[in-house]
Amino acid sequence: MPLLYVPTIYVLMLSVMVLLGALSFFAWLQNRAIRALAWWSGAVLVMAAALGLLCLRGTIPDVYSVDLAYVVLFSACALMLEGARCFEGKRPSPAVLLAGALVWIAVCQIPALYASATARMIIVSAAVGSYSLGCAYVLWRGRAEPLLSRWPLIVLTALGGGLFLVRIPLAVVSPLAEAPIASFDALRSFWFAIVSTFTLLYFIAINYLFLALTKERSELAHKRASMTDALTGLANRRAFLEFAAQRLNARASGTVAFLVFDLDWFKAINDGHGHAMGDRVLRLFAHTLSANLPRDSIAGRLGGEEFAAIVSGPDQRATIAAAERVRESFAAAAGVVDGVPIAATVSIGVAHAHDQPADIEALCERADKALYRAKALGRNRVERAVDEFVPLVPEASVEADVTPADLLIPPPEQARRAMKRAAA
Repeated sequence: MPLLYVPTIYVLMLSVMVLLGALSFFAWLQNRAIRALAWWSGAVLVMAAALGLLCLRGTIPDVYSVDLAYVVLFSACALMLEGARCFEGKRPSPAVLLAGALVWIAVCQIPALYASATARMIIVSAAVGSYSLGCAYVLWRGRAEPLLSRWPLIVLTALGGGLFLVRIPLAVVSPLAEAPIASFDALRSFWFAIVSTFTLLYFIAINYLFLALTKERSELAHKRASMTDALTGLANRRAFLEFAAQRLNARASGTVAFLVFDLDWFKAINDGHGHAMGDRVLRLFAHTLSANLPRDSIAGRLGGEEFAAIVSGPDQRATIAAAERVRESFAAAAGVVDGVPIAATVSIGVAHAHDQPADIEALCERADKALYRAKALGRNRVERAVDEFVPLVPEASVEADVTPADLLIPPPEQARRAMKRAAA
């Protein structure tokens, strides 16, 4: 039974690895944009070839079963690391690809190292362990991307690399017999059966997880594309209103501001300078919006030349100051675009929701009314919802933080009418 059992595991392991590599390669053929799959499938197929050569030791010359086998093994590990690096957007590295193979070729030229089973184990364990830990590290560096399959893949590759490195001190403490293994009897070993079984399960797991990882990224990219405005890169209308409602409902207390932006006389820009210039102005405003709002703000394009943002945390004064920064920065940036005088400006309406419950549609409607008032009063200005009380004289405790925009001085026409009423 043992004579049949261990070789059967060995043949099964090689067959499954070849199948896994072929399936990964087929998955890459279906979507060649995911180049990491090509690297990964090549790694699995080359690894199967390396294990095949290693397990033929004693039946074929050592130059194939040892020298070539470890060159192929290290190359497979390098391909696996390159697959992870490619997945994270890095370019192929000749040093990564060739380092392990060149080290083993050098070892083969040094008789004292080549003849020592302990030295060979230390070198092989260090190389394979380093490649595995490198793969785990590269995947860990990209952890900001919300992919669930990333974490078990990091754990497995780190665990595999750690187990190989643990073999190094064990080999030093308990040196191996120096006589080379040149017999098929090694395949009858109980420990070989255990190692082969775990190797098979390990490669099945990491190959499945890598395929799941690429699938998750594709799905995430499609989801983001469906929620992103293609021209500006901001959230589209549906996504913005959904995110804004979530932000509004999630707040326990404090102020949330809803800002609506409309580019002034945008149709004249399109008619006078062409739609390509209009697109550049829209992208310029999106950049200005992102650069001048607080970091945790949510911004989106509602359609055409209309944008919106939701800002939580700051008080009313800070929100108005942020809106004024957007207005002033855009007026400065859009004065001349690509050498063409455009003088584009933006009108802004602001509405606040305080500690009381608020509905996103009602908040948007209040901000829209403030925007219409800004348009009616001359454009290129910030107006807030009329139902919000704004003291004309700031409190002494905050006087140092007051800016001209915070005072919200009435326009000249309103000021003159107020003075006439006071005189009467």
